[in-house]
Amino acid sequence: MNRINISMSNRPVHSIPRGELWLGTDLLKRAGYTDTLENHFRLVDQLGQDMICLPIADDTSHRPVLGYRYFDCRDLNQATRNRDRFVAAVVDGPFQELTNRMGLMAVLTGWVQKRPEMARAYAVEQTKVLELISGCLDQGVHAVVIAEDLAADQGLLMSPTDIGTLCSSFYTRAVPIIHEANARAFLHSCGNITQLITLIKTWQVDGLASVQHRANDLPGLRNALGSSLVIMAGIDAELLASDDPRPDVLKDFENLITSLAPGGGLILSSSCGLYSGDFFERIQRIYAMADRLVED
Repeated sequence: MNRINISMSNRPVHSIPRGELWLGTDLLKRAGYTDTLENHFRLVDQLGQDMICLPIADDTSHRPVLGYRYFDCRDLNQATRNRDRFVAAVVDGPFQELTNRMGLMAVLTGWVQKRPEMARAYAVEQTKVLELISGCLDQGVHAVVIAEDLAADQGLLMSPTDIGTLCSSFYTRAVPIIHEANARAFLHSCGNITQLITLIKTWQVDGLASVQHRANDLPGLRNALGSSLVIMAGIDAELLASDDPRPDVLKDFENLITSLAPGGGLILSSSCGLYSGDFFERIQRIYAMADRLVED
């Protein structure tokens, strides 16, 4: 946990801390484990990761099957009790909950055609998510990652103004609640979120988690958001997709590590989650590559 705290304070560490938002059931199987809480800890130890992230939900009936399990908020007590490990709860935000329940196109068209009704539906989800975050904080987590897919590779799913109108009421409540519990607030979104820079600044999150470098230019994104911002990312899907990544993909990774790692504030993580068992050996090779880059 100490290496994570040092890096989050934007101080350099000997090797880059590591973590993952999502560890898939198939990855655990490749390592010889069933998908239990204790085995998540065993896998994190085996991979040399410095933090454990647990997706948390109080209702999984409407969620898509993505290859990883959700834990109950009560599991966090066992995860945080008497363990020297940085523990983060990963919670779907209100926008993500709406899209899980209704489908993305229904949410987007509803915002255009029936805005008051969609705003009320969002408010219902907001209340539920805030209660879930409070429950996670009561169990002593060190961070909360709010997962909201607000963009695709080409850009935002809605205009920055519409995202601010719909979502800012949640973030201006959730982030202070997290900070009051002496925990860190992270935001995850897929896709290109560069148009949200001004809005994200107002939300006052501590870091971005599992964001794509190729879609965003992570060094540029951190420069725009402030040097104290923690980046939990760096391994794009292309780097994990093959045992022999293309030279341009390897070069991008090298440039990213040499740019972000020296001053701290970087936690090495994939942007896509470690779902596939094929990723087990690949992620270890990527970690070794990152260590060599830092040593050089």
